[in-house]
Amino acid sequence: MSHRRGWLRGGSRVRRWVARAAMVAVAGIALAGGTFAYGWFVDPTFLVVPLRQVALWRLGVDACTVDAGGVRWPYLAAGPRDGAPMVFLHGFGTSKEAMMLMMAHFAGRGWRCVAPDMPGFGEHACHDGARMDGAFYAAAVGDFMDAVGMPSATVVGTSMGGAVAAELAIDDPRRVDALVLLSPAGVAPPVRNAFMRRVDAGENPLDIADERAFDDVMRTVFLRPPSVPGPYRRWFVAEAVRRRPCTLAIVDAIKPFLEDGLRGRMAAIAAPTMVLYGSADAVTDPSMRQVCAAEIPSCRAVVVPDAGHVAFSDNWPAVRAEMESFLGSPRGGGAQR
Repeated sequence: MSHRRGWLRGGSRVRRWVARAAMVAVAGIALAGGTFAYGWFVDPTFLVVPLRQVALWRLGVDACTVDAGGVRWPYLAAGPRDGAPMVFLHGFGTSKEAMMLMMAHFAGRGWRCVAPDMPGFGEHACHDGARMDGAFYAAAVGDFMDAVGMPSATVVGTSMGGAVAAELAIDDPRRVDALVLLSPAGVAPPVRNAFMRRVDAGENPLDIADERAFDDVMRTVFLRPPSVPGPYRRWFVAEAVRRRPCTLAIVDAIKPFLEDGLRGRMAAIAAPTMVLYGSADAVTDPSMRQVCAAEIPSCRAVVVPDAGHVAFSDNWPAVRAEMESFLGSPRGGGAQR
């Protein structure tokens, strides 16, 4: 396992810029050019890695790898090594970089934060021969937690990552000290929005096969989509197309779980839990909070205004305030019941 100590650097404006750029990781490692003359480069691949390193440095986040069950897991780490453990699980089609802003913030408050690339996403290879459904991901995350020395932790998951976090809390309650579910999938909502009706019709609205599809996904998941410079946009799409066979295999395996795999089972979640949706979420409808709140024994259900599916990008101050209120101090008693 490799580690490098990192500290929060730079002002809040710089951190917000870097983190906002990271949120566009719908198709892979998300880094926008900012003040760079991106138009000079035909192939942005040569800038993606250096820009990623700049972003990590600015946020005080370290890029690491660990072997878990014979599989290489790339992950990000931040915060004091003796801090209370917090694990961040990204959503479908994104990567660990999408969690950088939240990691940096809570690391600065004393938590030890890690965020892996989950199997088949980011820099984590597809697990050939495995059926990558909800149970697979929950077990794999448990292996990862053991490998980084976090047998239990506060687990924060967004979208698909939220559903996986809930599955982990159901399957192995000892691993989860507290649970933060941001726009989680996993239950059928009382209100079926346009996105879900497209899924009902057999479509995959998050499938990125070309630039037009990329633009559609961005408009769907963000209330205010970040601007992505042309060369980087093409790179994101090329990466999504390269990984598309694995992505489609994951969709086939995990779709039943994401549609309603948690319903009727969430009473087994023992950890204090916060479920949060954006008021304008066009993917996981905000009405889904009603199902979660009715089933999870200790649940705080929140709707954040002026936010879409990626609520922590659209309205980070509100999401941050809700998370801080729920979690409290990492050494001050943990989540509020």
